[in-house]
Amino acid sequence: MRRSDRVRQAFLTTAARIPWPVWMPAAALASVAMAVLPARPLRQWQANVAALTGDRPGRLHTARAVWSWARNTVESMHLGSWSRERIDDYAIFSTEDEHRLRSLAADPGAVIGLPHMGSWDLAGAWACGAGMPVSTVAEQLLAPEFALFRRVRENLGFIVHGHREASVTSALVDESRQGRLVCLMADRDFSRRGVPVVWPGATGGVTATMPTGPATIALRAGAVLLGVACHYQGRRMRLVVSQPITPPEGADHETAVAAMTQGLCDFFADQVRRHPHDWHMLQPIFPGVRA
Repeated sequence: MRRSDRVRQAFLTTAARIPWPVWMPAAALASVAMAVLPARPLRQWQANVAALTGDRPGRLHTARAVWSWARNTVESMHLGSWSRERIDDYAIFSTEDEHRLRSLAADPGAVIGLPHMGSWDLAGAWACGAGMPVSTVAEQLLAPEFALFRRVRENLGFIVHGHREASVTSALVDESRQGRLVCLMADRDFSRRGVPVVWPGATGGVTATMPTGPATIALRAGAVLLGVACHYQGRRMRLVVSQPITPPEGADHETAVAAMTQGLCDFFADQVRRHPHDWHMLQPIFPGVRA
């Protein structure tokens, strides 16, 4: 195990045990300190944001980004101890967005594509408690870390598949047809086998690839594809739900998947430009954009 992996595993294990009133001031101080001399992952985040917004974040925005990332990590570890009332109070929607999500999840079913923004685990916890049990895929990094995240999420009502599992797409199609809400992180193409997309930026389009899973599963399951993005709003977290993302009329499967994935990309880019400090993308995502 690499030293960085051991540090991350120790951080996650510790975060799950420290009460929020103790953790919060420590995270705030660490955020400011890390923004002064940002490490490479933070410099990569700055480069990613600059590619979309045209402005490289300064120390204040970088500190806010570190704080948002830490908040997401700690909240994810603590969600298992939160009451239903606390989760419902914490996750907020516009009336229109919540109605759209609930009605489409009920009929014909919904597949959700999310960017790495805010706390997607909190969003999933809210959905499970609201009668929309979540199925998802998690990246299998270190076995103890994956087991920790899987245990926390399954206790909230998730079904969690590892990304290396055989026939995971077929399993998610079946679970969507059974009435589960399939939720997939979709802004970064881990497989390098995604479709080309253009992220709308402040000074033009930024090319990349995105995974085809959300669009493929929605089409195969006969479900609607929606984008959902989360950002912190004071002590709470707001969830923004896109309009249904539909394929061009008469498109074949390949063309439909490409068009729907571009639709997700357009929604993600708009949300990232509005709330860049809540986008936890500390890895390279755009070709040629490196720290």
